[in-house]
Amino acid sequence: MKETEDEIDLTTITCNIITPTLLSITRARREISKQLQTRVCADPRTHDHGHSYIVWDDVDWLKKREITHVIVPPTNPGEYTGATHNAHEIHKTKLLAWKRYKLAQAATKKMIMHAFKDYHFLELQDNNGDVVGYTAIELFQHLMDQYVQPEDVADQVTALHKVLEQQYDPTEEPQVYYKLVQDARNTLESLNESIDEATLIRHGLNQFKEHIDLKLDIKEWKKQDTVNKTWKKFKSHFTKAINDNKNDTGTLKALGMANAVKEEINKNKENMKVFAQASMEANQKINLLEQHCAALMAERQPPPPQQQTMDAKSQQIQVLTDRLNQLELNKSGSGGGGGGGFRALGSNGFPKNNKDGTRTCRRWSNDEYCWTCGFDIKHNSMTCKYIKDAAAHKKEATATNPMGGSTRNMHLRST
Repeated sequence: MKETEDEIDLTTITCNIITPTLLSITRARREISKQLQTRVCADPRTHDHGHSYIVWDDVDWLKKREITHVIVPPTNPGEYTGATHNAHEIHKTKLLAWKRYKLAQAATKKMIMHAFKDYHFLELQDNNGDVVGYTAIELFQHLMDQYVQPEDVADQVTALHKVLEQQYDPTEEPQVYYKLVQDARNTLESLNESIDEATLIRHGLNQFKEHIDLKLDIKEWKKQDTVNKTWKKFKSHFTKAINDNKNDTGTLKALGMANAVKEEINKNKENMKVFAQASMEANQKINLLEQHCAALMAERQPPPPQQQTMDAKSQQIQVLTDRLNQLELNKSGSGGGGGGGFRALGSNGFPKNNKDGTRTCRRWSNDEYCWTCGFDIKHNSMTCKYIKDAAAHKKEATATNPMGGSTRNMHLRST
C-alpha cells in the first residue's frame, strides 16, 4: 500500500510575526493538534485523536478523552527478511505505520515553521541553515526554553483568569461564550492550574444574572440537586432558556421595555457621575487658585540672589563636567539595546543577528558552552537536549576546553 502525504490546511494555523510567547506557543500546539487528529494512526489506543499525540507530552496526552496509555512512536522495521506470508503481512503493517508517522511528523514541522519564523530556531539549524532531525515535541520545547521566562507563565495565568470572567453577549449564540471560557480553562490546565466545573458555573451565573430575561431560569437552576449541577447540564439548561426567550414574542416585548428602563437609569447615573466629576474639578481649581494667590503674596519682596565668587563658579562647572563624563562612560559601557551589549537575564528583547545568522553580540550573561550547539546559550554540554550524534558529543566540553566541538558564537566570548 502506497501512503501519500495528506493536504495541510495552513489557513487554520495562526502565523506569529512577533517574538514567541507562552500564549502563542500554546495556541499553535492546540491548532496543530486538531489537524493531526484527522491523520489515521495505526495504534488503536489513540482512538479519535489520530497522530495528535506527537505534539503533547505524556502528562498532557493522558488528559485527553478516552486516553489511558502513552503512545510509543513506531520505528522503521527495515527491509523484509521473513519467509512466511504472515511475517510479510506483519512487516507491511509496521512499515505502513512508520510511513504514516513520518508523514505526520513532516506535516507537523511544516505547520510549526508556518506558525513561527525560521530564525526562532536558529540554535537548531545546521551549517546549511536547515532544521533536521528534531521531533515536534523537541521543537516546541526549544521555543519554551528560548523565549518563555517564569514570570511570563504567571502573567499568562492572570490573563486567563480574566478571560474566565468574559462578559456574555446576548447578540451572539451562547456557545460563543461557552467556548471562550472552556478554551481559557484548558489552557490553564496545561499550565498546571486546575479549574473545576463549579468555578465555570459560578462565572456563568454572574454573567447571566445581568440579563433580566434569565432571572427565572437562574432560580430554576439553583433549585436543582448538586449532583445535577454539572457544566454540561449548565450549558444545556441556559442554551434552551435563551433560545426559548428568542422565540417568545411576549418575552421579547417585556425584555425590550425592561432594557429601555435600564438604559434610562444608566443614562441618569452617567449624568450624575459627570456632574459630580465637574464639581470635583471646579473645587480643585478653586483650591489651586487660592494656593497660587497665597504663594504670590508670600513672594512680594524676594531676597536678592547671592553673588558667587569666581572660585565657587569654577568648582560648580567642574562638578557638572565630571558628572557628564561619568554618564557618557556608563552609556558606552552598558549592555543590550543597540549598544553592542548582551541580553540581560529576565529581559524580553534580543539583539538582531547578521544576515548570515551569526550574532553581533551576546544574548545571555553566562559562560555556558555546548559541544553540539556552541557558545552563548542557556545550557551546557552536560544538559544538552539537542544532541545529534550521541557517540561524538562530549559532555565534558566547556568554553575553555571545547574539545573540538562547535565554534558557533565563540567569537563573542571575549565581549
